[in-house]
Amino acid sequence: MIGAIDVVIPARDEEESLGECIRAVLASRKALLHLDPTPLVRCRVVVVLDACVDNSIDVAESFGDAVTVLESTAGNVGQARGIGVRHALAGFDRPDEQWICTTDADTVVPADWLIDHFSVAQSGAYVGLGRVEPRGDRLPPEALAAWHRAHDDEAVRHVYGANLGVRADAYLRAGGFPPIRLGEDEELVRAIEELESSGSEPAGGRIATVDGVAVTSDRLDGRTSGGFAGFLRRLVD
Repeated sequence: MIGAIDVVIPARDEEESLGECIRAVLASRKALLHLDPTPLVRCRVVVVLDACVDNSIDVAESFGDAVTVLESTAGNVGQARGIGVRHALAGFDRPDEQWICTTDADTVVPADWLIDHFSVAQSGAYVGLGRVEPRGDRLPPEALAAWHRAHDDEAVRHVYGANLGVRADAYLRAGGFPPIRLGEDEELVRAIEELESSGSEPAGGRIATVDGVAVTSDRLDGRTSGGFAGFLRRLVD
């Protein structure tokens, strides 16, 4: 039985999109906590402002007690996610009953996002993989079509930190998000898979698909070299 779901949002100079991101996460939290009967002991939202030099802190703090705001100087998304998860893990001593969700500050999650993650967590999964799609406002139609051709095949697995869930005990055994600037989400899932295949994980652990699609930025100039923005830029080129 899952008793806690916590959300971690790393942000680096995202003052323009962070507010919309947080509002969507809080709406999803409200929907989850209004299930009858209420399924959770808690559902916290942690925003990690990573080496921000814009007004992201003002945006995050405008939500008051609805979110926990942390600051980091790492300039590294893997470290920022890890900082947020470490904070989320504190104060709940049953990691096998805790689910950690992550999204990105330039992403808007659907209204049922946390309900969908809760359902996957309750199924006994260790990892929940959700889909994302770019907004498409700034992408040429042919580039957006190429995106969908590459990502709409459900037989092909994609890992996105913008729509990812993991059970806390599996996260801890796998060593958490590695402190790298790119691909920390994929590396975490790979590490959990390796533990399971080696027999270190108890029987029944698995990777599940989460319903719903998170809508993320279609900008071509990302916060790190490569990554999602780099992939979109290659499509346009």
